[in-house]
Amino acid sequence: MQLEDDVAVIKRPKILLLAAKIGLRTYSRNKELKRLFKMRTAPQPPHALGMLRTREIDLEKARKKGKAAYDMKLHIQVMTALLQELYLSPKKS
Repeated sequence: MQLEDDVAVIKRPKILLLAAKIGLRTYSRNKELKRLFKMRTAPQPPHALGMLRTREIDLEKARKKGKAAYDMKLHIQVMTALLQELYLSPKKS
């Protein structure tokens, strides 16, 4: 499965990935992306994927540095959205 391959290359704590995968069960793309990016409409999948990757990388850096402002809940939400966008992205053969 393409999603599993994409997730396999993301080197994050297993608990973070597990929480994100569980979040997919109730994930509402339109609602969550508008909330995460404070937008009136959700960005299209290719654009959303880039935005989510950038945001997730920033969160991962904060997590690794042990910054007080690091928000684990937000990181899980962004990772959940990222997994969904990877699932929606065109598959490479």
